[in-house]
Amino acid sequence: MRDEVLKKELWDMTRNITTTLQAILRPIMEAHGLTTMQGRVLAAVKECEDINVGTISKILDVCGSNASNMCKKLEKDGFIMRKRSKDDERVVELLLTEKGENVLGRINNELKYKYGPVLESMEDEKFDLIIKGINALNELLEEFEKSISNQE
Repeated sequence: MRDEVLKKELWDMTRNITTTLQAILRPIMEAHGLTTMQGRVLAAVKECEDINVGTISKILDVCGSNASNMCKKLEKDGFIMRKRSKDDERVVELLLTEKGENVLGRINNELKYKYGPVLESMEDEKFDLIIKGINALNELLEEFEKSISNQE
C-alpha cells in the first residue's frame, strides 16, 4: 500500500515540479537566447569545479552525445569554453566565458526580481518545511539507489 501511494505521489509530484519549473524558467532563458537545458548546463558549469561533459550528461540525465552537442552549441555561441584535459585527452573540461558569467548573472537577477518577493513573503516555518521535505526525499531516493546497487 505504502509503495503504491509513494509511486503515484512521487511520479505526479516530479512531473508537476518539472512542468512548473519549465514554465517558470523558459521565458527567462529564451529572452537570453538559451533553452532551459542550456541554462542548466551553464549553472552546472558555474557551480561545479572541474566539470566535464560526462558530468553534465549525468546531471542532466541525458546521453553523452546529447550533452556534448549542447556544450558544442554553447561554445559556438560564446557561453562556455571546452578544452581537453591534460591528464586524459578523452575528457572534455568546461569553463564559463565572460559572456556565460554575465548571462547567468542577468538570469539570476531576473529570477530574484520576479520570484524573490514570493519567497520573502513565505513564512519561515513553511520554507523550512519545504527544504526539510526535499532533503528527506533526496535521502529516500539515495536509499533506493543504494538498494539497486546492492542487487546488481
